[in-house]
Amino acid sequence: MIVVARDGSGDFTSIQAAIDSIPGAGAAPETVLIRPGLYAERVIVNRDNLRLVGQSREGTVITYSACANDPDPDGTPRGTFLSFTMLVTGDNVQVEDLTIRNDAGDGREVGQAVAVYAAGDRGVWRRCRLIAHQDTLFCGPLMPNVVREFAPRTPRSRYVESVGDCPEFQCRQYFEDCFIQGDVDFIFGPWRCWFEGCTLYMNARGGWYTAANTPETQPYGFVFHRCRLTGECAPGEGKLGRPWRAWARTLFLACDMDVCVSPRGFADWDSARVVTARCGEWGTTGVRADLSTRHPAQARLTDAQAAAITPATVLSAPDGWRPDLLK
Repeated sequence: MIVVARDGSGDFTSIQAAIDSIPGAGAAPETVLIRPGLYAERVIVNRDNLRLVGQSREGTVITYSACANDPDPDGTPRGTFLSFTMLVTGDNVQVEDLTIRNDAGDGREVGQAVAVYAAGDRGVWRRCRLIAHQDTLFCGPLMPNVVREFAPRTPRSRYVESVGDCPEFQCRQYFEDCFIQGDVDFIFGPWRCWFEGCTLYMNARGGWYTAANTPETQPYGFVFHRCRLTGECAPGEGKLGRPWRAWARTLFLACDMDVCVSPRGFADWDSARVVTARCGEWGTTGVRADLSTRHPAQARLTDAQAAAITPATVLSAPDGWRPDLLK
């Protein structure tokens, strides 16, 4: 085990220094324990089989303040994908009991500002707090500008030219008992993701909880199971999601939705990117449990349809990966 502590009582005072010390080719799992403190650093997790564990979810905080409107040397905005606080490119990475925050500010002033960029496969996030404003959590492939900017910590073999492309590989992420806070499109991307017992918290600005970019050939995108949707926005100002691309696939199963959630549920992005039956709900509880007011195109799943959607069907693929069974 490697220990990180701001006060110098561990092996490292920097999380990135601890990660960089781990041999890149190592196949054995390695644990990095992070003691409470405010770690003002950008973190790139470019190792496989790594477990990052905070000693206190509220007390162990990683924060950075990059945003899409930050200028490149030529004065042009750097864009969404260079704005992250934490980037994970490794496979089989577990992150537990941490707060990961982007403190750049309101998207109306700074543009997108990502807290977590989850680019690897078989990622597990437990009891984490992911906090930002616009575009908090991106689950998707590496973009060319990220690979160029952060080489050699980013693999050159894993990226797509445009996020609108179907990924060359269909990666998976699992979130359990996490608190995810943001406003406009704050959970977005093309990966297959299962959210178990998480809280989705909409900021006062309002917006869309999700913006999936699921490839046409991919059967699942984002699945939220027994999650709670709430926030501090005005009543009805939190839409369930909008399709970033035409084949967006987002499902809410047995979720509790309070007054923040729009009675209409999902919303069209524009005339070309509209809600389809690939977006839907089942077993909704709370103030917004009445599905009769929802967007007419979204699905109202039957009991049989909902029962068939499990972590195994969404995440296991040929390798049988079942993160919900790993504790």
